[in-house]
Amino acid sequence: MTPRPGPAIVPAKTPPPAKTPPPAKASPPAHAPLLVVPAYFHQAVRPRQWQWLAEHAPRIRLVILNIASGPGTGPQDVFRTAVDPLHAAGVCVIGYVDTGYGRRDAGVVLAEVGRYQEWYGVRGVCFDQVAAGAEDLGYYVGVAAGARAMGAEVVFFNHGTHPAPGYARHADLLGTFEGTWPAYQRLRIPDWTRRWPPSKFYHVVHSVPAGWIPAARRLAARHRAGAVYITERCGPNPYGSLPEMTGNGAEMEPT
Repeated sequence: MTPRPGPAIVPAKTPPPAKTPPPAKASPPAHAPLLVVPAYFHQAVRPRQWQWLAEHAPRIRLVILNIASGPGTGPQDVFRTAVDPLHAAGVCVIGYVDTGYGRRDAGVVLAEVGRYQEWYGVRGVCFDQVAAGAEDLGYYVGVAAGARAMGAEVVFFNHGTHPAPGYARHADLLGTFEGTWPAYQRLRIPDWTRRWPPSKFYHVVHSVPAGWIPAARRLAARHRAGAVYITERCGPNPYGSLPEMTGNGAEMEPT
């Protein structure tokens, strides 16, 4: 963080300037993005971060639970301990399921959805590695319908790019960007997205210099992303911890 300058030195004979009230804080845009948090960190390693999520429920649209690139082989008490306070706080927790760009058997995919529901009481599913082409749409129509038939309240397709328009009819949320801050500044939004509200779209921006976090949030709002995850973290897994600025309140506000 840039050091703050000290107070100005006022000459002894100069009277202090008249006090004026600080300017009113501007109201956030109507579509100020909420947080969708990929909570890919272990409760035993970062318990305070799981607690932070429960304490800041109004800022959070979804928390994605990912045990082992899926639900794992059996229920784990440590993750039950992590998600129970989120459920109690009204945070919607969904389970991570890899679809392999449509190559994984749909029955196997839906079985993992069921394990998350049974073991952790999740309310929906994050389908990851989702194909973007129209030729694969049928597979995703099927798994989305299957998940809803099993009781999923939320179906999230994480493409990481803008898919063919037809996908939007079958998911509550589309992940349409996942990349670095320089790449995000070059992003072009397809015209078809304007047929849907901002709440349909989620952008993940990592490797953001800490001082540029507020600018990244503002750009997300201009890009009509109703949900975001913006972090200074980088590397192969920028989701292994919440951003460093999480405890600084204003830095994580969805404005």
